[in-house]
Amino acid sequence: MITDEQTLLIMSGTSGSGSALARTVAEAGGTVGFTYNSAAEDAEELLADLPGDGHEAWQCDVTDHDETAAVVSEAFDTLGHIDGLVFTVGVIARSPIAETDPEDWQRHLDANVTGAFNAIKAAAPSFEAQGDGSIVVVSACDGIMRSSDLAAYDASKQGLIALAEEAARELGPAGVRVNVVSPGFIRDPDALDEESRQDLLDQQPYKELTTPQDIANACLFFCSDAAGTTTGAVLPVDSGLSLE
Repeated sequence: MITDEQTLLIMSGTSGSGSALARTVAEAGGTVGFTYNSAAEDAEELLADLPGDGHEAWQCDVTDHDETAAVVSEAFDTLGHIDGLVFTVGVIARSPIAETDPEDWQRHLDANVTGAFNAIKAAAPSFEAQGDGSIVVVSACDGIMRSSDLAAYDASKQGLIALAEEAARELGPAGVRVNVVSPGFIRDPDALDEESRQDLLDQQPYKELTTPQDIANACLFFCSDAAGTTTGAVLPVDSGLSLE
């Protein structure tokens, strides 16, 4: 699904899924641009580890509209033709509505929805000028189901899906596809003790843990020609968790 000419812009490359995606693209010979917010050391390490040339990283707070617009514009100027933009930014905190501070509610909306809005809005003119491109946002199974004590998170992830679906409508005529990857529990199996691993497996029908690489692979599918005319789709990559 990846060619040595493929170029992706990942917001943010220092997330687990973002890092896996960056490494996969670079190892296949493609070019990667990625953003980070506060994880400067992680960004420097990732950039240094990526094989090949031409990769770039930018500090960016996606909740800041002007900053995001400037970074995305610079990315298109620096990288040239960008085949796909992947939004992997997200925050999560558990609390019932009665105990959710307004500031925490707003933090979820700012990072999970407004951040994606800023990135899509900034990239849309360049994608439209190209006449092609793919945008992928990473939501969560909570965007299509409900979980206890996650009102802020669930609302933001459902809003993110609605935003992506509307972007698919608006950008489709220009040849730009917009899709959603909806993860469940994302874990590195090697980082879990047996009790924690079994607890997660007990909650999902398919008894394998979803890894960051699984999410990266789904994003790559949507960014590739293999996705064909697929746009406005929501793809659960959650070991069946959203079926429960």
